[in-house]
Amino acid sequence: MIDTHIHFWRYQDIDYAWISDEMPMLKQDRLPEHIVPLAQDLGVVAGMAVQARCDVAENAFLLNLAKENQWIKGIVGWLDLRSGSLKDDLAQFEHEPLMKGFRHIVQDEPNPAAYWSDQLFRDGVKFIQKQGFVYDLLCHQKDLGAVVDFARAIDDNWLILDHLGKPKFGATGAFDDWKSHLNQLAKLPHVAVKISGLVTECGAHCSVDDIRPYVATALDLFGDGRVLFGSDWSVCTLTHDYQKVFNLFCATTHHFRQPENPFTENAKKIYSIEWTD
Repeated sequence: MIDTHIHFWRYQDIDYAWISDEMPMLKQDRLPEHIVPLAQDLGVVAGMAVQARCDVAENAFLLNLAKENQWIKGIVGWLDLRSGSLKDDLAQFEHEPLMKGFRHIVQDEPNPAAYWSDQLFRDGVKFIQKQGFVYDLLCHQKDLGAVVDFARAIDDNWLILDHLGKPKFGATGAFDDWKSHLNQLAKLPHVAVKISGLVTECGAHCSVDDIRPYVATALDLFGDGRVLFGSDWSVCTLTHDYQKVFNLFCATTHHFRQPENPFTENAKKIYSIEWTD
């Protein structure tokens, strides 16, 4: 198994303003030595580091971690994709095999739906796609409609929906609304999804029964070639430790992993990871 969604940081409050006072367990360094041994014991043979701050310094930080820790096979970094200097900014990663793609924390923008429609942003994502990089989509369920429109227009390389679009658990009609948008995304062959982040959206009480309908829907709609595993560590520790997240994933995908496990090969394909275990 490859874990395609892990966050690392050396904590400074000025760098991670999204970590609020209600998240004291995240206000500490979270580094490979804190998770890699446990992940390996569980059979997670490799991982990918995903940006947790919208700062170009994140790229060098994560790349240095990856070069020091062979378990990390790829990086999803950050660039200002609306910048007039994007071509030059991206050029430094042209020959950096560990840099696989980019992500922006669109969900925290004042108007996320408008951001997904912004032409400068769309042009930036299309540009990085044409240079061989993928893009990770981060949104809440309420903005999935805007993400569907975005994905229909941006199709030069993979788009990966993080956390299954952060479904809203428990709200009347929310599951059907979420499923409708996932169905629309599944019709786009360049869109993949990560089974990740569900425990944070669901809460500390999260059980197999709570997340099974969402996982089953993702597997049904995206088949065996466009679904990825991601723990969302360290953020997942707000409600569940790494082993519990891994166990929930295994329990809800057991039937899908027989006789072969597609998730490792999917990660290699979608993120262009050239590695054999």
